[in-house]
Amino acid sequence: MAFVSKTVEVDAGAAAILGIVADFESYPHWNDEVKAVYILARYNDGRPSQLRVDTEIQGTPGTFIQAVYYPTPVQIQTVMQQGELFTKQEQLFSVVEMGSTSLLTVDLDVEVSLPIPNMMMKKVVNDVLDHLADNLKNRAEQLSGGR
Repeated sequence: MAFVSKTVEVDAGAAAILGIVADFESYPHWNDEVKAVYILARYNDGRPSQLRVDTEIQGTPGTFIQAVYYPTPVQIQTVMQQGELFTKQEQLFSVVEMGSTSLLTVDLDVEVSLPIPNMMMKKVVNDVLDHLADNLKNRAEQLSGGR
């Protein structure tokens, strides 16, 4: 089991960052490990509630079905319902606007189905989290023009 968290300062507004996180179908444009995202279901307000995510991580393809939740106006959470390699995968994106910048926190909680030592698993999950948070930060700053 590995729980990791990363907070980065982003030169963009909270709404812009959350807009990128919520635009699931555009993930392949800024996250090279995500090959395709399909929205399988939506809430009554039109926001996605269930996704199919096709990935290729370090040469290993995977398909995941994820539920999407919106716990607060500044948070988006995904919870794996079905997938390969993992028995648990939860992500929580939280954003706090701080004047001209925002703090983005990404929490990632993962359990794998393969026998991998905890120390190695934590390192792999940390690398994935760094990649995800940095790519999201870069995408937000690119789209906002660096505010």
